[in-house]
Amino acid sequence: MATQLQFRRGTSAQNNSYTGLVGEISLDTDTNNIRIHDGSTAGGAEIIPSGTIVAYGAASAPTGWLLCDNSAVSRTTYARLFAVIGTGFGVGDGSTTFNVPDLRDKVPLGKGTNNTALGATNGSAAASAVMASATKTGVTTASSNTGTGTTGTSTSGNSTVTISGSTANATSTTAASNTGNSTSTTVGYNATNAPTVVTGTGNTGTGNTGSGTTGTKTGLVTVASNTGTGTTGGGTSGGTGVTISGNTANSTATTAASNTGNATSTTAASNTGADGAGDLTTTVYTVNQTLASGTKDVTQVSLVTSVNQTNHTHSIPSLTVNNHSHSIPSLTVNNHTHGVGNLAGASHTHSVPGLSIPALTIPALSVANHNHSVPSLSIPALSVPALTIPSLTVNNHSHSIPSLTVNNHTHGVGNLAGGNHSHSVPGLSVPALSIPSLSVNGFTVNTTLPSEVVQYIIKT
Repeated sequence: MATQLQFRRGTSAQNNSYTGLVGEISLDTDTNNIRIHDGSTAGGAEIIPSGTIVAYGAASAPTGWLLCDNSAVSRTTYARLFAVIGTGFGVGDGSTTFNVPDLRDKVPLGKGTNNTALGATNGSAAASAVMASATKTGVTTASSNTGTGTTGTSTSGNSTVTISGSTANATSTTAASNTGNSTSTTVGYNATNAPTVVTGTGNTGTGNTGSGTTGTKTGLVTVASNTGTGTTGGGTSGGTGVTISGNTANSTATTAASNTGNATSTTAASNTGADGAGDLTTTVYTVNQTLASGTKDVTQVSLVTSVNQTNHTHSIPSLTVNNHSHSIPSLTVNNHTHGVGNLAGASHTHSVPGLSIPALTIPALSVANHNHSVPSLSIPALSVPALTIPSLTVNNHSHSIPSLTVNNHTHGVGNLAGGNHSHSVPGLSVPALSIPSLSVNGFTVNTTLPSEVVQYIIKT
């Protein structure tokens, strides 16, 4: 045998594919049903299968159940229930819904030889569980019957007798038991002979209404005003200084990757500018060149002091920069530290001002003259409805007389002397017995079914 009990929970899809261990129990969270697994059968066995109908004491159905109130429900949402009962209790809208059973004002009846169709209904009980029988229509009359009377002949005789006493012994005697059968008897309504049902007469009493009364309160009633005392609480101040300790955080090394961008070839166009005529002026100076030693002459050189410039142009040729790349090398920031030094706050003061609650004043209250009225009380008449006693049927039964045993005993009779006397037996007359005819007209019998009202629910 198993030495431990396993419990699991999951959706219907998870339970349907789960074989579990032998004796393992799981909860289907979609249907709120409990399953028991045998270790080999996928899905296990549900303790309460879909389509089960039970009586239930609450006004609404619990999770995983529906009321048996003939509601049309979705064939998709309740596919498990639809697969079990189909449209046996109603087709719904014919395509997307189907009906659940209707057990409102009804009791369930087992399917059998006389009731073969699931979902067939046979009326419903009225208020207070009163069930009406089929109405007997037409007049049923039994023929009258009269028997024949008879009279016997009387006789008289004279006798003188003396009886000597005697004693006799009787042996044990046993009278055999006997059982007699009695057939079924019905008093009152019966579907076969339909005699009259006994109905009493209803009675209604007389209602009673008492007289109302009104009282008057005279004079002015005044409640004096009242003023309470206000109060003011004292404020408070507190001083404090604060120091916040510094903090140092470490940052790890970070490297930004290098990047290279390509630039396409670019050419700047050539340009030529014109310049007008002008003079160029230079500094005039004289250079005396002393000849070599022994010479007599000195050489004097004169420099040009001015230059005339004619109109001319300056040309800038076009410039072409061929395709090239600009590269940014990778940048690495080594491990480093950021530090925040201690932060100190000077002593300072927090103040809470005093709270003042003003006095509360309740003004005077005056009640003017007014009336109090007690209305009259009416008790309606009480009606006792007629009482109907339905027929009573005594089914076939037996009366049994047990056997009687008289043991051995003795009878003793003393001497008896009788004088002359006569015995006269008068004639006995039995008159004829007449049973009049009996007529029963159409009627209906209501029978109250002892009951307690509950809800019937079906497992989805």
